Amino acid sequence: MGGYDGRCSAVTGAGSGNGRAIAETLLSDGARVALLDVVPGPVKEIASEYPGAVAVTVDVADRASVRDAVASIEAEFGRLDLLVNNAGIVRSSNFADLPVEEWDEVFAVNSTGPFLMSQAALPLLRTGARQRGAGATSAIVNITSVEAHIVISSSGHPQVHYNASKGALLQLTRALAVECAADQVRVNAVAPGFIETPFTKSVLGNAEVKNWLLERTPLGRVGRPEDVANAVSFLGSEKAGWVTGSTLFVDGGWTVY
Repeated sequence: MGGYDGRCSAVTGAGSGNGRAIAETLLSDGARVALLDVVPGPVKEIASEYPGAVAVTVDVADRASVRDAVASIEAEFGRLDLLVNNAGIVRSSNFADLPVEEWDEVFAVNSTGPFLMSQAALPLLRTGARQRGAGATSAIVNITSVEAHIVISSSGHPQVHYNASKGALLQLTRALAVECAADQVRVNAVAPGFIETPFTKSVLGNAEVKNWLLERTPLGRVGRPEDVANAVSFLGSEKAGWVTGSTLFVDGGWTVY
């Protein structure tokens, strides 16, 4: 999509799946990218392949770790033009047996993590918008899910903590769009449907479940990480300069029904 020459971005959960595709797409578009992940190996390997990339280890659920990661980004780039909150986890306990520790774990990564990252990165995002001049904006893109809007029994039962955490992230997106507008920071969400990643391997590896999903997807295929990455690239660019507080569904039409 282009349009990122000279811009600086950060992507959480960049070691695999959607996060890796987002990071590599932004790099291809000309951005410098901080690849953030709780597991250092994969992002270091990816960063070694791209001159504009830097690997940063972070636990998005830990405030001190987030502060250290943002300090590393500031030391490397001095600014940010785009933050992509992609890191997320899924757990699959039934509601009746769901331990509060598992509930807290899912919320810590999926909801609190984007809050901590956005709060810590806001000064750098302000700097990015200011350095690019009047009318320029920086952006936050949160990766939510269609399950922020609908409940899918994807593994034999609804994943109530996952649904609730992504619903919270949706509302965080809207609230930050209002609060950060004065800073010239736009905040939007991408809501993927079923994307073929390690995250969904156990679900899509079941032929019966996969056929069920395809029958209910108007475009008739499972999504690819690059589908999500292209949507993020658009929302993070000035081509979306008057778009904030919105959710872009990347689901092959699943939520139409």
